[in-house]
Amino acid sequence: MNARQETIATGSGRTDTKETAVARINRVLEDEGTVVVVVAAFAAVLITHVRTALAADGWMALLSGRVVAHGLPSHDALTVWAHGREWVDQQWLAQLVLYGLERVGGLQLVLLVHAVLVTLGLAGAAALGRRLGGSARSTTWVALPVLAAFWPGAAVMRPQSFAYALFVGVVWLLLADQRQPSRRVYFVLPLLVLWANLHGSVIVGSALVSGYALLALAGTLWKKPRTVQPRSLALLAAPWLCLLASPYATSLPHYYRTIFSSSFGTYVTEWAKTTLTPAHAPFFLLAFGGIWLFGRTRSHASSFEQLAFLALALLGFDAVRNAVWLALFSLAILPRLLDTLRAPAVEPKRMNRMLAIAMLAGVVLATVVVAFQPRSWFTMDQYPAGAENAAARAAGGSGRVFANERYADWLVFEHPQLAGRIAYDSRFELLTSRRLQSVNGFRNLVAGWRTTLDGYSVFVLDKTDDAKPIRALLRGREASVVLRRGPVVVLRRR
Repeated sequence: MNARQETIATGSGRTDTKETAVARINRVLEDEGTVVVVVAAFAAVLITHVRTALAADGWMALLSGRVVAHGLPSHDALTVWAHGREWVDQQWLAQLVLYGLERVGGLQLVLLVHAVLVTLGLAGAAALGRRLGGSARSTTWVALPVLAAFWPGAAVMRPQSFAYALFVGVVWLLLADQRQPSRRVYFVLPLLVLWANLHGSVIVGSALVSGYALLALAGTLWKKPRTVQPRSLALLAAPWLCLLASPYATSLPHYYRTIFSSSFGTYVTEWAKTTLTPAHAPFFLLAFGGIWLFGRTRSHASSFEQLAFLALALLGFDAVRNAVWLALFSLAILPRLLDTLRAPAVEPKRMNRMLAIAMLAGVVLATVVVAFQPRSWFTMDQYPAGAENAAARAAGGSGRVFANERYADWLVFEHPQLAGRIAYDSRFELLTSRRLQSVNGFRNLVAGWRTTLDGYSVFVLDKTDDAKPIRALLRGREASVVLRRGPVVVLRRR
């Protein structure tokens, strides 16, 4: 009898716990329903569009990951133009992880993990916005331009996908410490160390931590008695040491100097300055709308929040690819400020719960459908199956291939025997200024552009980006078409 009563009591306890968990989930969905719907809708669209997420940076990451799996590279052996040049593979850890995922689960797993990483960064920023006091409705309204500004950079699979959640984690720790100083703020340092081996954007995180420490240090020196807190000095200097916590430590200062002093904006759209176009309008809305909001609610925002927002906005104006950082920071900071100008709305809890459950179910369904697609489904639009084989056959065992930077790493990843026979790839930091100019000159038929092709028997070009040289080569009967498939045009020199 006692044993039976004990069993019933134990079972009852499990039921109560389960009911409590269900009630808790329902409450979260009711209170956060609109935020959940927006984030889940973003995730669903991202998952269903992962077939467009593969680009030059993604193939470069997979190819470099294969190289790293056999030992960290120090000099380039993949291309002709950069052969023997020092290769500082700062993103080695992200590349290794992506390559490992491809080996285990193919492109399907790589792209779905990319979608998870990007969504985690966005969801983390929204959760931080709520944590800082922003209402669910204001967080939802701010999220709309944030999604539009975040999408162009975040939708591409590459090592940067790992950085979004780390950025939010660093901002979360800094703002939590701002409200209630704690030793937990030191967790930013291991986050930066991890980030420093995943992607070069770690410099943004290091600058935020140092800026936070500098403001704290200035605040203590302004007040009397003037004291210097050791924690401020540690957080001021340590982030820059974290940047060097890498197998490439001694080479990284030169690497970062090369990246930030380069003229990549002339050749790569993402590195160009952000101009007012329909595609960039959401970023301008966030930047100027945020500055206006800070002006209206200055007393509700700290100096760090205001200066960090301004710095990230300037960074976004400097290069298109930097808009993602302002987008995530805006989602964390602006909802609370927006609430000071409007009364929080009463949430329709039942409707919120129903919509959130439906949208989350849609995310699960989209994930399952995409996970069972064949490999060709993920590449057919931009990297059609068969085009890489045609190029490899045309090149034979020793022919060199001049490929658009969009296709170079894809060709070598699919046909490793082409390594060392491709002119150049998307690692523009390895190219000299003269080589970069020759790429641009070839594309625009600048005088002497044909000399760029000397020594190459096969050309793999894009029908849109390289339309001018393709027409010129065919019109002059200097090359014949081997294959046209999708955007890829494979030519053989006559």
